[in-house]
Amino acid sequence: MPQLYYGSIMREGVRIQYYRTGGEKPPLILLHGLSDNALMWNRLPMLLEVEYDVVMMDARGHGLSGLDELGAGLDVQADDVAALIQQLNLVKPVLIGHSMGAALAGLVAARLPKVIRGVIMIDPPWRDEAEIFPSNGKERLDEATRAGFWKAKETDLQTLMARAKVENPGWDESEFSQWAKARQQFNPEALNSVMIRVFPWKEIAPRLACSGLLITGDPEYGAIITPALAGIIERLWKKGKVIHVPRAGHNIHRDQFAFVMQAVSTFLRSLGRWSPKGK
Repeated sequence: MPQLYYGSIMREGVRIQYYRTGGEKPPLILLHGLSDNALMWNRLPMLLEVEYDVVMMDARGHGLSGLDELGAGLDVQADDVAALIQQLNLVKPVLIGHSMGAALAGLVAARLPKVIRGVIMIDPPWRDEAEIFPSNGKERLDEATRAGFWKAKETDLQTLMARAKVENPGWDESEFSQWAKARQQFNPEALNSVMIRVFPWKEIAPRLACSGLLITGDPEYGAIITPALAGIIERLWKKGKVIHVPRAGHNIHRDQFAFVMQAVSTFLRSLGRWSPKGK
């Protein structure tokens, strides 16, 4: 990447880290998934920065961003994104999110219909009610899963990278180092407030006024969105289009990078001309 600036904003005493390629170009905000960080996007911003001002943000409790008693729920994260847009003076940004970040992108776009130009959601954790088993209306991860996150945080980088290579033989070699660093940086205390499985997507999808993409993979490979659910979302989201990526699991952009990059580029071009004045 020719240039990558970094900085932070403050919101109610919490530091939110971001990285930015810069230039007077159409802004893109990239939102990562649970236990990832802003730099996990790897090759995607390297290719997009030629035509776009790419902004990547560490969510609360991830990367170099802080975490306080407000936690890292999606409502709080959405306020962080809104603050980032305002403080960096980003005009009509497009949101691109994966997993937790995809659900976040949808929420922000629904809340800020006059601000967001478009949204791309890569396998958001939106599930049908039959797949959800809430406790008191909020599902929390079990203790074994939480322990796994703490163990990963305490594991050395080379061991984490070796594990990722075994579990994901189709990933590009450049993916593993940042994936492992993100696990070490992740604060598992964020799990106390991130309850994305019970997020009310049926209320969000009809409120999406902007154009967008829902990028799905194959559930047999580990993707979350099923074909049936994708059809429901497409009917609710009037300006949304579903792109299915074959032979891809939950990490679609890592499993089938070229396919996803082509879909993203085609969608961004379809949005037409961007004005720095927002017109």
